Amino acid sequence: MSNLSNTNNKKIISIVVPTHNEQLNIVPLYEKIVSVFKAIDKYDFELIFTDDSEDETPKIISLLVKNDRRVNLIRLSRKFGQAIAIVAGLEKCNGVAAIMMDADLQDPPEAIINLIEKWELGHQIVMVKRSSENKGFIYSIGSRYFYKILYKISDIKVPVGVGEFRLIDRKVIDVMNTLKEKTRFLRGLTIWPGFSSATIEIERKKRLTGETKYNLLKSLSVAVDGFISFSIAPLRATVIMGLIMFIIALIGILYAITLRLTTESWVSGWTLLFVSIMFLGGMQFIILGIIGEYIGRIFLEVLDRPLYVIDYEIGEINKR
Repeated sequence: MSNLSNTNNKKIISIVVPTHNEQLNIVPLYEKIVSVFKAIDKYDFELIFTDDSEDETPKIISLLVKNDRRVNLIRLSRKFGQAIAIVAGLEKCNGVAAIMMDADLQDPPEAIINLIEKWELGHQIVMVKRSSENKGFIYSIGSRYFYKILYKISDIKVPVGVGEFRLIDRKVIDVMNTLKEKTRFLRGLTIWPGFSSATIEIERKKRLTGETKYNLLKSLSVAVDGFISFSIAPLRATVIMGLIMFIIALIGILYAITLRLTTESWVSGWTLLFVSIMFLGGMQFIILGIIGEYIGRIFLEVLDRPLYVIDYEIGEINKR
């Protein structure tokens, strides 16, 4: 796609915002973005909402589209997930760079200026590191160790404490739009091409209104996607677990034989037998689960269904 330019010949920065039941946050977010770009001389913006809401969110966005040609709406036919909604926006965006951000204003629009400044220094990916975030103890610990483990087992080095909020250059967008996999871990995929990257640090704000759509289970799902999408280390771990179990079993056999040959007794104890069976059974289920995750992703790839289905589009994006 060719780069968009407005009547003032300003280059366009695309802002992609996935929305799900964010009716109270849309207008404040839009107003903040407008205010930010008034302070930027060289750039204007196109704002692309990719929506799968069940409330009045699409109607509110539609009103913004009528009043500002820079605003666009991609209405998805159902909820395909946050990552896929962002992908839909990136495939339609036409800016020299794109910024991915949430609609709840926890990703402060004021940070856009810092993202652009860092990008102008030559970095094609500028990620946002969250210095503080109001999350529970379990979530915080889990998130920290997830990134540390992913950093060690994967060739893709995702910095600790970053989310989807980031700026990516047109080159990165074009590469990402060629990717075909059905499971999208965007925090890793944007880094995968190997372009120059940098981070800025912000203090994440409280959600403006409503409740977060991200719970512990969804976070766990994202973590699994990260491990499975960028490493076969979990499969190799099953081999290691199998070897450890084999060694433990061999030691137990040798102990039982030695005890029988040197004494008049057998190894006894129903508790030991019960614990051993439960332990080995649990390990087998874990191994089967890991293998199943990889097989499940193969199944989704073989089906080759489209990533998303668009119900309708409103705005300039619909005319391209």
